[in-house]
Amino acid sequence: MFCEMDPPIEVSVVRINSSRWILGSLIVCEKVDDPDSKPADAIADWQDGDSTFYLRKRWANESSKGDVDADRIHVGGTSSAVWCLAGNAFCKVHAWCQGLGPEADNIRFVRDKAPAVPIPALVHAWIDHDLNRTFLITKRVEGQTLERAWPQLSLDQRTQIAHEMARFCVTLAANTSSRFETVTGCGVYEPRLMESAPQSHPTWRPRTLGPFSQEALHDYMTNISTSPAPDIDPQFHFYHADLGPTNIMVSEVHGDRVTVTGIIDWESAAYYPRFWVATKPVTAGAFYLECETDEPKLWGQLLGQALETNGYERLDTAFRSWNGPVRGDSC
Repeated sequence: MFCEMDPPIEVSVVRINSSRWILGSLIVCEKVDDPDSKPADAIADWQDGDSTFYLRKRWANESSKGDVDADRIHVGGTSSAVWCLAGNAFCKVHAWCQGLGPEADNIRFVRDKAPAVPIPALVHAWIDHDLNRTFLITKRVEGQTLERAWPQLSLDQRTQIAHEMARFCVTLAANTSSRFETVTGCGVYEPRLMESAPQSHPTWRPRTLGPFSQEALHDYMTNISTSPAPDIDPQFHFYHADLGPTNIMVSEVHGDRVTVTGIIDWESAAYYPRFWVATKPVTAGAFYLECETDEPKLWGQLLGQALETNGYERLDTAFRSWNGPVRGDSC
């Protein structure tokens, strides 16, 4: 059921003036030129050029009249939006419900367990329970998205990036669990492994699956399809699960060398079945390129091949066979 959040996700951040933003019902972001003028009770702060930005608690009855469109750079349906706070930080807002693990938990986990994987620097994150949404503030990652860089890249450079990403996936996957779950033991946000939502389910409200043991996940997947579920190994592997070309940042292209500078959007990261690591890139539309190209599926194919080279089996035929009846079609 199409249903916007109340208030809508795209009004979660309000710019009051050039140096103040209201962030939901709890927090205010302010900019000052003199770092000594930052209040002692500031929750977090960061530098952007000669200016200092800080977060504080919102005062009672503090006005929220301002511009809800300023600084917003992305809206994802009815459940997510992103704002740029000046030039060096982003505020991402995502719909939240009980049982959904915040993205910040995944970023902290990667920072602690896989420090070689490039991630955004986390400034602050919180859940706004009154508004049913999470707020995440991160520093800008250097470079440009793979989507934007793609037309300037040679096939060798594209393949090089795929293999670099595959190595990061291997590093992450060394962290395992005996259950299909998030790093904090919550259910997993992965619609591709779930039955379709009922018509009465609001489009903004996230749905999670699990936590499940190997047997429980296999039983669930078997029960929602008339075709056999792919084989599920006893160990589940930590995986980003949304490595499309807009979530990978790469360096500017100088000569033959281009490198991955950051991986963003960690809200779907969790412990997944091993088969999903190399299967999702070749079966999910989120991996398609949107730039002008004759091969929109090439990025997912290159990443899937690179993951296969690193020992992750692609079960795309088995997955499509299982997924077709779940979706009511042949794909």
